[in-house]
Amino acid sequence: MFNIAVVEDNDQDVKTIINLLTRYASKNQLEFRITRHPDALKLINAYKSNYDLIFMDIEMPHMTGMEAAKAIRRMDHGVSLVFVTNMAQYAVEGYAVEAFDYILKPVNDFALDLKLNRIMAHVGSTVGERIVIRTEGETIGLQVRKIYYVEVDGHYLNWHTRDQVYRSLGTLKSIDQQLPKSFCAISRWHVVNMQYVRSVVGDDVLVEEENLHIGRSYKQKFLQAYAEYMVGGT
Repeated sequence: MFNIAVVEDNDQDVKTIINLLTRYASKNQLEFRITRHPDALKLINAYKSNYDLIFMDIEMPHMTGMEAAKAIRRMDHGVSLVFVTNMAQYAVEGYAVEAFDYILKPVNDFALDLKLNRIMAHVGSTVGERIVIRTEGETIGLQVRKIYYVEVDGHYLNWHTRDQVYRSLGTLKSIDQQLPKSFCAISRWHVVNMQYVRSVVGDDVLVEEENLHIGRSYKQKFLQAYAEYMVGGT
């Protein structure tokens, strides 16, 4: 199941995109859950990091697609963004918000099919990375890209995401091999997702809006790992 948002104020364009996406999903035996948002500002004000792919018009009232994309990137670095526009020059600006691709209007079957093959290959690779944790009463597959940091709390681990904190039994050592290289321990109490590190000042690291302390014996290894991550992005 792929959660897809279509942010577009033009009813005809929305209908075209959703119809083409539905046909593509059927043809390729995929399952799409598609949500339409006619107002980018309302989407941002109620944003939750539950989308895998967002198709974003650029020219909209109240808030442009580029402004909305910048706001989304401050909250969600993992979602794939695709601009749908009738102005090709916006493709250059898209690099600033890490847009994966852009589609020129008017959208048609052939053009969208070509783009979607590439887009869905990328989305599938990012969505597929999950870690299975046992919370109270249920087992869930938590998308790795949505985890800000993991915190030790006695015999439990608290998995901090933007929208929720998940709690499971375990130790940092028990999950070390399950987490990708974008995660790094900063102390015996915390492992951070470097994707969400905003700054490192002295012995503190800002992960989104949470300030966490770096343990003395962990600092050199973390700084080296973070420098390599910033260069390579993985």
